[in-house]
Amino acid sequence: MSQSKRALAAIFTAALTATVLPAHAGSQKDLTLDTSDVRAGGTPVGDLIRVPIERTKITDNVYHVSGLANVYAVNTADGAIVIDTGFAHQAPRQMELLKEVIEGPVKYIFLPQGQHDDVGGIDHIKGADTEIIMTRGTTEYMPYRARAAEFLAPRYAALYSWTGQLNEKSGASEKRKPFPYIPITPDVLVEDHIGHRFELGGVKFEVIALPGAEGINSAGLWMPEQRILFAGGGSVGPEIPMWPNLGTVRADRNRILSEYIDTINAMIDLRPAILLPGQDDPMLDEKKIMDGLVLLRDASTYVYEEIWKGLSAGKDVYELMREIQLPEKYSHLSQQHGRVQWTVRETVNQTGGWFAYRYTSELYAYRSHEIYPDLVSMAGEAAVVARARELMSAGELEKALMLAEAVVEADGESSQALGLQLDVLSALLDRAKNTYKTFSEIAWLQSRITLIRAALGG
Repeated sequence: MSQSKRALAAIFTAALTATVLPAHAGSQKDLTLDTSDVRAGGTPVGDLIRVPIERTKITDNVYHVSGLANVYAVNTADGAIVIDTGFAHQAPRQMELLKEVIEGPVKYIFLPQGQHDDVGGIDHIKGADTEIIMTRGTTEYMPYRARAAEFLAPRYAALYSWTGQLNEKSGASEKRKPFPYIPITPDVLVEDHIGHRFELGGVKFEVIALPGAEGINSAGLWMPEQRILFAGGGSVGPEIPMWPNLGTVRADRNRILSEYIDTINAMIDLRPAILLPGQDDPMLDEKKIMDGLVLLRDASTYVYEEIWKGLSAGKDVYELMREIQLPEKYSHLSQQHGRVQWTVRETVNQTGGWFAYRYTSELYAYRSHEIYPDLVSMAGEAAVVARARELMSAGELEKALMLAEAVVEADGESSQALGLQLDVLSALLDRAKNTYKTFSEIAWLQSRITLIRAALGG
């Protein structure tokens, strides 16, 4: 299985509850979007739900099974421990492959996160005496995620066109069908700041909090004698190295840049000889592991320091999003999963600096878009459209987009206004595919283009 395919599988873990477009899409709410031609890291998006399920032997007692989310098993003289249990639609086969090599009873299941890709196969591998190990951060995240499901589902559906295919029979029990989000109560609750050490069959294990690329609810499992680190799906991100998706388009919470940097430093201090991530291929080369971690730490630290320099100088979030770029020595880091400018925006939001001390209107419950119809009426739709096309020709696509949104806000049925927006979005899509190739940006632009084409009757 290719590294790019495995790495990008993680991008779609949150899409499992999404099956329809947002209700505000009006008459187009049942429109099926086709993002099969959108490529992220060279992999067609539609193929990512068909990531092959394959088993490999990592060491004499450690096994790995691939899929949208990796699952692992460690054999000991007194039984086994399973790390992650996969997505519900792939978990039956993944757990079947693990059972073929597991020696003795499954004594523990370790869930490094409480996401869909962690809990999907619990029913297929848990025995009567199996204990589930989770951190408090994970258990506190799960009720939030269950409550947010209806809010998040249409947001994911606008990005992930293939999610309806996941509603096919998964082989899970009735209570877990098709893709519910049911909070889990662990048998062993680990306090994140303390950790947990235990021994099974003469093999030592340590549960450690690794709040990182997918939230502060991430954890890892460390085998100190073999120097093997199971990093969990959320600690590093879907590929090592890759810029973390800390400010997601989807609206995931608790992704904190400083926590991510601390986690990477903690992993560097461990100096793992083998790194077994929640996504991406197992890493068996210590030098590549360390080089990747150091690159991520240094690039992230640079951005973090630049954010605070800019805030201290009185700059607002939009200035910082435009100005902060990775310097040349870090610029080769892929931003196909998340963008530096989204991390900047999320980090500024987390400071509580929602009021920029610049425009008094920010204090009140109105968006600037609400006066667009008045401005377009005064200027004339034709004049606004003409100016937007001038900006497009000059390569100022963001400004052209703002004017295009203004004319659509003024008259959502105007073919001239819709045609302008279609052209601007298409130009932005071409740029996205030829620059950072960030999937969420590409998928969102394509979803809007599809809706506008339908509204124009084509």
